[in-house]
Amino acid sequence: MNSRESNTKGTVICGFCCYEANPLGASHCEKCGETLIINSITENNSESQRSTPYRGWLIMSLALVLVFGTGYFFWQQIKVLTTVSTSTNTTSIRLYNSIKEVPNVPKGTFNYGGAVLFASITAAGAHQAMTNAHPGFHLVYTEPTYGKPGNSRSLEMLLNNELSFAQIALPLTDIEYNKAKQRGFTLEQVPVAIDAIVAFSHPDISIPGISVDQLQDIYKGKITNWSQLGGPDLPIIAFARPKVATLLHVLLGPEVDQVSPRVKYIRDYTEAIRKVASTPGAISFGGSGPLVGQKTIRTLALAKANSQDYVQPFINNGSQINATAFKDGDYPMIRRLFIAIRRDGKIDEQAGVAYTNMLLSREGQQFVEKAGFLPLR
Repeated sequence: MNSRESNTKGTVICGFCCYEANPLGASHCEKCGETLIINSITENNSESQRSTPYRGWLIMSLALVLVFGTGYFFWQQIKVLTTVSTSTNTTSIRLYNSIKEVPNVPKGTFNYGGAVLFASITAAGAHQAMTNAHPGFHLVYTEPTYGKPGNSRSLEMLLNNELSFAQIALPLTDIEYNKAKQRGFTLEQVPVAIDAIVAFSHPDISIPGISVDQLQDIYKGKITNWSQLGGPDLPIIAFARPKVATLLHVLLGPEVDQVSPRVKYIRDYTEAIRKVASTPGAISFGGSGPLVGQKTIRTLALAKANSQDYVQPFINNGSQINATAFKDGDYPMIRRLFIAIRRDGKIDEQAGVAYTNMLLSREGQQFVEKAGFLPLR
């Protein structure tokens, strides 16, 4: 059957007998009487052919919208998932309950360094707990190839890409931020604990306490005998870590260049405790962590400015920090301890974030407290 021909003639062809002269609109074939089923189809073909171009364009447009719209939707979902994965799981500082819960802990060996007082956190078992929870995460304390380990040296090493992260006891400076920016990355400091500055002396020195001003004057060489503090007539022998470390900066601030030439420098807390314990008239000072529970030295109560409102840094016979005095601000010299992270989008950044998150977890903060610091959580 040729429907186009029948439309041209203005008649309908019967599908049974092929009679071609049936008029348009007829319901039965004039020759055989059979129902003209093809009638409606034939009539509609003409309308269908007229509407086909428009219908085709409509269908094509709908298809394009469907394809590109669906593609855009999935692209937006991929962008969202990528953003969440990067900002939340890999590079964000978040608070977890346990060390095990911390995600995206990279596998490998990661070098770190910094202020020596952080060693008490390691000794308390924090790093072992991290390794137990994430067996592929290995930490190696790395000393500088020259000079003594400490805050400044570790930051130099971090800027030089020699460390994955650094443990620091002084806030970052604008100079350090700018150096990092010049080298194509940024630095971030995240507080992980609160530390107290503790003065300690030879065990034979018996005085009610010492003020912050008096301690500063000892290290400036203005107070040189214990009798000036109500103690025995005995020369004061002051020990300290060198200025490259943080302690003299914390004590003297902008006057650090006024430190007395009589001050004797030591390498670390172990040497400081040994020297003070064995030298009559000796004094030194440092962070609370390495000094809590030490029996061979005498820790001194400290007062604000030049007052006599002495506050003991430790309680329970020196075995525990005076947390209440630290929290209330009654103790005169406290500071924050930080982890310095390289924000460079590389594995060192991931290691620094993971380490910080583990230390800030509730479990990690228990090691901070055990180490002799005040936890933040």
